[in-house]
Parts: sequence; structure tokens; C-alpha cells
Amino acid sequence: MRLSAAELRTRGNHVWYPQFPKPETPDPIEWQDLIEQESKMMDEVSGGEKIAIAHSLGCLNWMMAAMTSRLGQPFDRVLFVAPPDPIKTEEAEGIEGEPMNLQHPLLLPGIRNFTKSFEILASDQDRWLPRGIGIYEAALQQKATVIPGAGHFSLDDGWGQWPGLWSWVASGNPGDLSSR
Repeated sequence: MRLSAAELRTRGNHVWYPQFPKPETPDPIEWQDLIEQESKMMDEVSGGEKIAIAHSLGCLNWMMAAMTSRLGQPFDRVLFVAPPDPIKTEEAEGIEGEPMNLQHPLLLPGIRNFTKSFEILASDQDRWLPRGIGIYEAALQQKATVIPGAGHFSLDDGWGQWPGLWSWVASGNPGDLSSR
């Protein structure tokens, strides 16, 4: 995602790419504080759309912030890329806090309060999503765009420069996301 953020800046977009502390051992409180600060800084910029692109644990962090009303003004668009299975994050070493409850009664209303439009992008072969993207589609009442064989959309899976993401930022068309 770092490479895509840099390219989007080069193309004239205002891009925040927060460096969440301790990514190997994330602390939900620290991550929530940072997303709240970053979101409110985005609100200070006029013109253009407020867009969030969240990857993996960033999806859970954004959803948690939406549930607890920590995101400032609503986003115009939100893209969840490779959201992980909460059971998998609970099993992983170093991830603190309770796993995301996809059935929490504040989850879907929180998302709807803090974004006008959201998309889910997933792979059919994501090691962090063994039960499949259907768990998110059902909970968020949103059909996902699935890219076969994309893994976890990481550099190791071949996702560095991503022209489809740049096109999606410009167009809002989810079909653009499949272009590598």
C-alpha cells in the first residue's frame, strides 16, 4: 500500500498513509487514537473526496472506529482490501484485544454513518481469510469484488504498483480494482 500511496500523491491526491505503531504487535487503543487523529486531519482539507483505503488489520481498525464514532466527518468512499478473518486474528500471536465481532449491532450502522459508499475487495486464496469473504458480505450486507489468486494483496503476493487502485480513486468504479 505504501507504493500506491506514493503514486497517488504523485498524481496530485492528498494522501495520508498513517504508520500505525507496532504493526507486528498492534495495540487497539494506540491504533484507534491514530486513526481518529488522521481522520480529523483529513477533515481540515477542503475540496476533493475523503477516501479511506484500509488493508487487512486496517479494515478492522476502521470498522472499530466507525462503531465508536471516532472518525470525524463521514468519508465519501471506503475500500476494505483483504479484511482478515477475526478468528484468524484471535489465533495470531501479538495481536492484542478482543477479535472483531462481525455480528455486533453497532457495526453496520457505524459503517453507514461514516461512509457514503464502501467496497470490499478480497481474494479467493487469502491465508488470512480461511472461511472466505462471505463472512463479511453477510455481516456488512455488501457484495465483495473477488480477485482470484490475489492472496493477501501484499508485496509478497505481487501487489506493489497497482494501477487499478489508482483508477478506482479517480473513477469510483470497483471494476477498476482488478487491473494490476
